[in-house]
Amino acid sequence: MQMVAVRYESRQGACPRNLRLRRAAMRYVLTHHFDPDFEQRRLRPKNREDGSVDQFDLGYVQNVAAGQLLAEWTPLAPGENAPDEAIVSENTAFPHGEGCKVDPDNPLRLLAAVNGHVARIDGRITVRETLAIGRDIDFHTGNIVALGDVIIGGDVRSGFTVMGRHVTVTGLVLAARVRAMGNVTCNGGIQGGGKATLRAGRSLRARFCENAVLHAAQNILIDGSAMHCRLFAGEKLAVKGRLAGGEAYCGEAVYVGEQLGGGGQSQTRILLGYDPERIHKDQHIKAGLRQALLDVEACRVDIGRGGEAAKECSALLAQGEQRVEAFRRQLKRLWESPAATRRFSSCRVIVPGRIGANVEISIGEAHSVIPEDTRDAVVRYQDGEIVVEHPALRK
Repeated sequence: MQMVAVRYESRQGACPRNLRLRRAAMRYVLTHHFDPDFEQRRLRPKNREDGSVDQFDLGYVQNVAAGQLLAEWTPLAPGENAPDEAIVSENTAFPHGEGCKVDPDNPLRLLAAVNGHVARIDGRITVRETLAIGRDIDFHTGNIVALGDVIIGGDVRSGFTVMGRHVTVTGLVLAARVRAMGNVTCNGGIQGGGKATLRAGRSLRARFCENAVLHAAQNILIDGSAMHCRLFAGEKLAVKGRLAGGEAYCGEAVYVGEQLGGGGQSQTRILLGYDPERIHKDQHIKAGLRQALLDVEACRVDIGRGGEAAKECSALLAQGEQRVEAFRRQLKRLWESPAATRRFSSCRVIVPGRIGANVEISIGEAHSVIPEDTRDAVVRYQDGEIVVEHPALRK
């Protein structure tokens, strides 16, 4: 801002020509509300409150939500010195790139325009909706938690977590956790080792999956085979290759292109017609109920023996009985909603290929063990029973 000569006039006439007021140039300092010098190559494990170190949490990204304050210009008083290395200017235009906007109510404030991660790139404040990581998720990156989309260029290693709006993994997902508000895509497949859990707020797609738990509010699509998994699909499940071992819970329909079941001595169970997430919660509550009943029975045995242990177990018995009743109330509330079940008559299991041994299919309360070597069949519900018809797909 330049020196300004101000000329005053009045109703009586102009001021004398030599009467001028000079105003000093106003200076502003730029304050960042994130770490502008953040570098991922300088990541360090986070300290826990108990003094230990979390090797999985390195703080890989600086997340911001739309509308969040990123930076602001603060005026300096005349004669005031700015902090060392601060950005000082007479011009209040923000050095910003994509994903940012000037606050319409205050031009001295810069806000995030989208959900994403913020950084200073080439001197400009930038918010990007997509976080692209061109390597494995391991101890070099730590867990990834992002508000925007996430693209992983390598594998997600065992023990690590990736969370984002939509998540795409180019490599394998091992014994890890992946969660997305939208879609999850696993181009390399899933080798869960019995410990992988993937959850999609919309749909989930994988090249193949083994020994993993998959949840999708809408659809699950497996391009190859699904072996010994627990699959929860809110609407439809499609496996182009083989579905063998484990359990599948689906709201509407299951399609298996090549073979259903036949995985040695292991059983393949399919349940349709119920909300899969309610089934999952039901299993969790029943597991807690079983443990509570065992604890109550153990307390009763100790009380029956008498002695000092009996006195201690009296209080534990009361607590255990309260837990049992709490679990039973949870089960009752879980299935009271009318949305707990679907229309059984619209449910289908479609297998254009072969059905192998040890396949059990339930639709609602109806249950059936499908004969081995059944081919080109559709399994559906009719008048309270399971029926098998041919062909699987009608032209």
